[in-house]
Amino acid sequence: MSADRPLVAPEPRRNADGTTSVLTLDAGIVQVTCPAWCFVEHGYRVPPAKAEITHRSEPVWALADTPEQGPTSLVEVSLVQSPYSDRPQVFLGIETDDGFLELGPAGARRVATALREHADHIDTMADQLVNVRAGEDQ
Repeated sequence: MSADRPLVAPEPRRNADGTTSVLTLDAGIVQVTCPAWCFVEHGYRVPPAKAEITHRSEPVWALADTPEQGPTSLVEVSLVQSPYSDRPQVFLGIETDDGFLELGPAGARRVATALREHADHIDTMADQLVNVRAGEDQ
């Protein structure tokens, strides 16, 4: 095998006890027990470091179906956990323009509050749009 070619990780192995065996770069084979909400198969293109093993819930998108553009996705959220990292807690993962953020309960609630406030602002602007368009016809 060429030295510049990355090692391809073998498929994870499901065990009879419900765990999954994942080959890691630094800890050999790790037996992973997934929480009930984890939907990933723990297949990795290249063997991860043990700390990079991550549980994820199925992502949920806020969607809007607009008459002008049709369906569009706005924001994605999911539960995430890297149980072998230096931050083993479960976080809310949010995909934003700033990248993928991992937030605790307080941060998640602040995002929810900001989204509600922004929704109110969008409603106000929609009202303004109605008024502006009504003036265009005069």
